[in-house]
Amino acid sequence: MNLLEELKNLNKLNKLNKLNNNTVLKITCLDSQVCKGTYYGYTSALDNEPEIAEIEIRDLETGSIICILENEIKSIDVI
Repeated sequence: MNLLEELKNLNKLNKLNKLNNNTVLKITCLDSQVCKGTYYGYTSALDNEPEIAEIEIRDLETGSIICILENEIKSIDVI
């Protein structure tokens, strides 16, 4: 999955045409774990260690920030 391209596609689908802190995402990981939360941020591979892009969401249930690496993601949906 190319996380940056996926986020660009989600931007096109989002009503505001812009991901923001009110955008609720459902991220399904390769290990079948599902995370739901509001979009918090994106870190490019160049700015991240171990040089893999990452998305951050604020968990809907706990309010904590969850960071998910691009190579762990199966799909991302706006809900």
